[in-house]
Amino acid sequence: MGYPQGHKELTRQRIVEAARKLWKSEGYKGAGIDRVMKEAGLTRGGFYAHFKSKDDLLDEVLCENMVRDGLAHFEAQGIVDLRDQKEAVIDWYLGEGHRDHPEEGCLLTTLTQEATRLDQKPRKRLTSLVTRFARWLKGEDEKSKGYAALSLMVGAVTLSRMVDDEAVSERILQEARVEVKNLLSKS
Repeated sequence: MGYPQGHKELTRQRIVEAARKLWKSEGYKGAGIDRVMKEAGLTRGGFYAHFKSKDDLLDEVLCENMVRDGLAHFEAQGIVDLRDQKEAVIDWYLGEGHRDHPEEGCLLTTLTQEATRLDQKPRKRLTSLVTRFARWLKGEDEKSKGYAALSLMVGAVTLSRMVDDEAVSERILQEARVEVKNLLSKS
């Protein structure tokens, strides 16, 4: 008797979600295949039925359209106007919730330092992710600075997590929110 239809795809998705959660909070090097599979409630042996290597899994994690998933969350809250969505994304990204719960946040804040040591395939995927996110932030406004805004966002979250003073951490996020919105509103 075999598995029900769709079982393999559901199992693969559990592995991807477990990896995404762990790598957001602990980094790519912080959680190996054994930890990912344990988080997914599976054994290591099952990993190779879905992926050739840890880097292949990373490519799949990065392939998921995280921006689209985030926008679906805001749309479910009734935020459908593009300008309002951008404001909501910036407020969330540069907020205490994202700072305090990296496992629910953006992989860019965790993988930034490790990316230089990754293989070419995941780095290309990261480059694509960065480019798509920056273009989405910039929108149609040619004078808007999407890459600068994204860089400030990723850097601010990273710094806000690093410091041991809550007031400093909050100030980093607050000042970054103001500057990112300013960068994106110039015309």
